Amino acid sequence: MSMLNNAVNSIRLGVEDFKTAAQDEARALSSIRNLTAGLLLLFKVKLQALSPPGSNEALLKERVTPSLGLQGEMIWVGSGPKTVDVASIISRLKGLGVSGVEWALLDTLTKTRNEVEHYHTTRPTAVLLETVANCFYLIQQFVPRYLEVSPISLLGADVWTFLTEHEAFYERERKACINTLEHVSWPTDILAGATEHLCCPQCKAKLVKATGNLESLSTTIFHCTRCDASSPFEDVVHSMITGRYFADLYIAATQGGEGPLDVCDHCERESYVVEEDKCAICGDGPKLTECEQCGTKLDGDEADDEIRSDMLCDQCRYVLEMD
Repeated sequence: MSMLNNAVNSIRLGVEDFKTAAQDEARALSSIRNLTAGLLLLFKVKLQALSPPGSNEALLKERVTPSLGLQGEMIWVGSGPKTVDVASIISRLKGLGVSGVEWALLDTLTKTRNEVEHYHTTRPTAVLLETVANCFYLIQQFVPRYLEVSPISLLGADVWTFLTEHEAFYERERKACINTLEHVSWPTDILAGATEHLCCPQCKAKLVKATGNLESLSTTIFHCTRCDASSPFEDVVHSMITGRYFADLYIAATQGGEGPLDVCDHCERESYVVEEDKCAICGDGPKLTECEQCGTKLDGDEADDEIRSDMLCDQCRYVLEMD
């Protein structure tokens, strides 16, 4: 069995322990052990992959000795059965350009694991669970970028969905998602103020990050952490508008009255915000007034004529005056 498979199996066992840890402290301790082991193996997988050919996985080994290659060049070769410890894992990965990982979370987890292994822990189960939950985030930081696989593909939908729904992970990932959305070049201030309502069209989770070239919506992709789906702007914008005006939409649907949204004359989407006199997507507005008689749009002169007490187009007014 490969090191990656061992890592996945350990994490899955850690999650199963975690689910029942609140009722059984022994399962909390087991969760700490399994999850820590799984995470460390994931980092070791990267060191294994980065080790030069013929070096006996030098980056993975605790001991490294110099040797001569086939061409007489000096190479560093791993020796002995022991692999690197936590401090060496962090140091070597940092030196190899692995960034964006909150190593302090791993350090906290391993210290707690060490306390557990030596039976010196006095922390209640709730604190242990909080430590484990915070370290779930390490998976999201490391796996997609450095193992080049989505967490849901690696761990399975059941495990990954559980992790993303956990409060500690959700809040951290939610903040990271919102941060990317705030850097998108939204076409209107209405949308820029509605990023908190954006959700995945597939699973409806609000764990969507903006990726790609954020300067242009045509090249911006909205990627869901939970289900791994990627969506274009056209598919996510509806959730932003309806989310922002949900209360007014509900009142209009249940109690009657004018709704907050209308169809835009320019882009023909139901994205015209009545109170703003502007389309949330294309920015067109205000809407032209319709003739009370025939429904055609009144031009500027017809609509702005202060002498008129009603709103009729020139043709309908002519017909009315002839009668």
